[in-house]
Amino acid sequence: MFLKKFEVKDKTALVTGAGKGIGKASAIALAEAGANLIIISRTEKDLIAVKNQIKKIKRKCNYFVCDVTNLKEIKKIFSKIPKLDILVNNAGTNRPEYFTKIKRKDMSEVVDLNIKASFDIAQLATKIMLKSTNRKKSGGSIICLLYTSPSPRDSWASRFASWA
Repeated sequence: MFLKKFEVKDKTALVTGAGKGIGKASAIALAEAGANLIIISRTEKDLIAVKNQIKKIKRKCNYFVCDVTNLKEIKKIFSKIPKLDILVNNAGTNRPEYFTKIKRKDMSEVVDLNIKASFDIAQLATKIMLKSTNRKKSGGSIICLLYTSPSPRDSWASRFASWA
């Protein structure tokens, strides 16, 4: 386990964008720390691979194939979740285009995912966490990830602007 003092035994964690990269690593790290997982991504093949890794750690894992900008689908998924302790709001995107060349349609897609979907998911997660009968003792955690490039450049303008 990466962080020996970090333990979330039998907590339920939901990770968006869990099929690849930081989302995948977050899901696996939470499983190593003892959490049971709910993972969401657009690509079933990636989710199955992550679920198989989590099963090897002997933790429970359910997955949902979903574009998180689809609020109707997200609400449907959240209606099936009885308990939630941790949210890792990881799904996000960028249009690697120079600021002067970004199309309005592309910028709208970035804002829809990076801001609107993240807000909707955090709100739905909070509603579940607040229903917990043991909430004052167990609490809840919402982690919203933002990314930066090691060498930011103009072509990251859409991503950075969506956080402003």
